[in-house]
Amino acid sequence: MPLLCVVFALFVGATAFMPAGVYSSAAWFALWALVAVALCVVMARTRMWRSPHLFVMHAGMVLMLAGGGITALTSQRGTLHLRPSQPADVFVAGDGRELLLPATLTLQSFYPEYYPGMSFPKDFHSEIIASDGSAMSISMNRIGRLNGYRFYQTSFDNDGGTVLTVSHDPAGIAVVYLGFFLFAIGGAAVLLLKLLKGRYGRGRRWGAVGMLAAFASVAAQPLSATPAISEAATDSLSARQVLFNGRTVPFNTAATLITLKLTGRMKVGAMSPERFVGSVISYGREWSEVPFIRIKSGPLRRALDLEGEYVSLSSLYDGEGNYRPGLIYKGGGGELDDAILRLDEKVAILAGLWKGELFTPADGARNSLRSDFSVRAEIAYNRLMPVRLEFICSMILVCVAFAFLFLSRKRLLWKIVSVAAVCECGVFVWLWYVTDRFPVSDVPQIMQFMGTVVTLLTVLISYRGYPVLLSALTLLIAAFLFLVSWLGFRDPQLSPLMPVLASPWLAVHVSIIMAAYAVLGLTFPAALVGLIVRSESRRMSELTRALLLPGTYLLAVGIIVGAMWANVSWGRYWAWDPKETWALVTLMLYSLPLHRCFSLHSRPKACHIYMLLIFTSIIMTYAGVNCLSSLHAYN
Repeated sequence: MPLLCVVFALFVGATAFMPAGVYSSAAWFALWALVAVALCVVMARTRMWRSPHLFVMHAGMVLMLAGGGITALTSQRGTLHLRPSQPADVFVAGDGRELLLPATLTLQSFYPEYYPGMSFPKDFHSEIIASDGSAMSISMNRIGRLNGYRFYQTSFDNDGGTVLTVSHDPAGIAVVYLGFFLFAIGGAAVLLLKLLKGRYGRGRRWGAVGMLAAFASVAAQPLSATPAISEAATDSLSARQVLFNGRTVPFNTAATLITLKLTGRMKVGAMSPERFVGSVISYGREWSEVPFIRIKSGPLRRALDLEGEYVSLSSLYDGEGNYRPGLIYKGGGGELDDAILRLDEKVAILAGLWKGELFTPADGARNSLRSDFSVRAEIAYNRLMPVRLEFICSMILVCVAFAFLFLSRKRLLWKIVSVAAVCECGVFVWLWYVTDRFPVSDVPQIMQFMGTVVTLLTVLISYRGYPVLLSALTLLIAAFLFLVSWLGFRDPQLSPLMPVLASPWLAVHVSIIMAAYAVLGLTFPAALVGLIVRSESRRMSELTRALLLPGTYLLAVGIIVGAMWANVSWGRYWAWDPKETWALVTLMLYSLPLHRCFSLHSRPKACHIYMLLIFTSIIMTYAGVNCLSSLHAYN
């Protein structure tokens, strides 16, 4: 039975590589119906109602599957294209059929809302009037409702028209949401009872993942003498507030991000970011001859016959004024084309700088200005770049932890790591304050959040007296996460959040999911220690079992929150997207050892080997599926 469950989970993961039609087939529907029946049989055979918390949680799972079946059999979903002054009473289903709307709808107006000072859309708004006299105001993450039908802002045309997704699924959603609620309540009760019964005794709490990565930094290259504005002039500009990247920020922030994007460095020669950007704007012709644009791709440099990582703008054009990378672009596929697109982004940034389109001054009349303290806090953050220090400090902590393998006062490590964790939490709150939103909107911020979580978990590990080797491994993965975060900050994304991501659901969903991966990832170093240190094998197995319940519960809740967010944004709570599918696979693989029939707790070595193997599902979920077409490919 356990082996069959593992095979089933892997089969579900394999469908991510199959044609999308597999998810609408009768065989797929029958397979999940069989799973629901099997759950009911197990609940009945084990008389699960004697444990109300377990019964409620598993009943929630059955209801989720039942609701999914009801949605597949009874729901209506399609597209409605409304044009100005053209009433519509039907919408087009996915199979091309025309289905009746509950009323005739007329588009009163459609308009995009832009980020201040930018042409990048912040939201899209459709104002619609129904024939029964009711009105709907629809935008991203704001649903229009009419007689059980839900309308979602999806797209628009160039003639003032709007494209809406129409969904009618009152029964299926009601059953699924009831399942969500019962699972969340039952799972919380299971976790709470475990804690109250003392099942999480001394030393059974948390941990982190163990990995190793090489740190590569680009040495600063001195620039030849270039025209530059005075340092005094740029000092007065640092705190000047501008509209950039959808936010009101100090000029220091805009200059720092632009400098990092173009050069991969915090400074250009001896020039601060403000002085560099100001000089490029003021002396564009002269700077076009200076090699300051970084091209990381060796194949692209060889294709363009360029030497060194840094090139000038003029070297990208031939004698006839043709853009040389464009001449070798092959349509968007392959490593070379990806490098060309990244270079194009840098060239576009320079063009935006010279046209005055990249940022504009903020004025108190049309744009709310930030407080002086907030501005100073952001400038200090930019200049210190704490994530770089977090990586360095984490590597120092790794060395200290390994040194404690040979020292007797091992409890001192807990105090040292605690200080580091407090500092990292302070840095995260600092970033939260200056960005004015929970900072998990891109890969660098997510990695910084996970690194902080892992360090906090290491505090618990060292406090509970687990082997120092385990603490060293968890600190090593924290250092790796901060390294990835720092490398990401060096190549920032210079565009604001997509409209669909400008939602409070983002912070909740991402933070819960990332915390779950951090907790479950702790089973990896614990398994390594259990296999390497024979005397600690059983204790590491106990730690693994202690981690599985909170980790799987957090992952399940994170998936549920993501499903609810998807239902608000796209009108469906599950799309069998590759990342969704593999998150489900990860949940299944990690939840299996929680069941008695799996019995890994009595075989520590088998438990450790299993944990090492299924850790690949986390890697696949987070990174592996990015090579597939995915709704989650925002970064």
